[in-house]
Amino acid sequence: MIFSKFSSQHYFLPSVITLVSFLVLLLIRTVLRRYWKQWNKKNPHPFSPAALSLTRIPSVYWCLAIALHFGIELSDLPDHQAHQATKLIHVTLVLSFFNALSQVAVMASKNFLARSNGLLLGLVRGTFVVVGILIALSILGISIAPILTALGVGGLAVALAIKDTLENLFAGLYLLSEGALRLGDLIRLDSGQEGTIMDIGWRTTRIKTSNNNALLIPNSKLSQSIVTNFNLPEHKLGITVPVLLGVKTDLNQVEKVLLETVKKSTEDVTGIISYPEPTVLFQGLQSDGNLLFNLNFSINDVKNQTSAVSEIRKRIFRVVLENQFPLPQTNPIGTRT
Repeated sequence: MIFSKFSSQHYFLPSVITLVSFLVLLLIRTVLRRYWKQWNKKNPHPFSPAALSLTRIPSVYWCLAIALHFGIELSDLPDHQAHQATKLIHVTLVLSFFNALSQVAVMASKNFLARSNGLLLGLVRGTFVVVGILIALSILGISIAPILTALGVGGLAVALAIKDTLENLFAGLYLLSEGALRLGDLIRLDSGQEGTIMDIGWRTTRIKTSNNNALLIPNSKLSQSIVTNFNLPEHKLGITVPVLLGVKTDLNQVEKVLLETVKKSTEDVTGIISYPEPTVLFQGLQSDGNLLFNLNFSINDVKNQTSAVSEIRKRIFRVVLENQFPLPQTNPIGTRT
């Protein structure tokens, strides 16, 4: 009885045609994409990987739309039912179009926005998907006004229930819009924690510490913290290395030797740069009876700070011994020996 009912209503044949067509088209899609990948390996093209990624999901929608079209055309559905089925084709094409648009927008964000992250990409993708769904509902004749009203009323209750999550979400948006923190930036919090920003997510910001551990900080806490960003306004970083010598040191000679040491180091020490030019500033006689000099130079990135400073200190130690500069006294002035 059920079979005769489907036959009398002309549903069975269109369904079979649509299903078979869809499976055949999916098989053809798989073969074509596999051939495309093999061809791209032999004839690499910069746009082929992007095109493959862009058409991966929309091509499934296209197969479904074509299958629906075959099912309608090769059946004897009444006009009003064929019209309703045609709406499904339009919905499928709309969803595929907005899915492709979302992927294009994500690719553009990755290529043109400096150091895009998961939160930003998620918002971009979600915006296009939601718009596509709303347009698809309107094509089906479903009014979206009551849905939006229900979402508004229900959204208020949900917002109260997930207050902390929303606080972190909006804090993450604030961090992104301000542009003071970007992926890859090395930062230090006022609590002393330091690391490289790996991702700014919906709820937390993930930081990779120097010992390769992941530090998860709620976005709301991060937005309220005092943060030092070592990569802004530029990657260059000024370094000061104190040099303590005995009181009988030749001031001019010390300055000359220290400057020569740094200038030579710009040629073979990773990170040390010649501009801005290095300087040596005499800080005067200290309370312990020694002379303090500050050697100032710059490095191209904070990541090279530790190794560059270590190498400079070793070279300073060598030139101090070679030039027989007086070593600092170990007893403060006024104390008995």
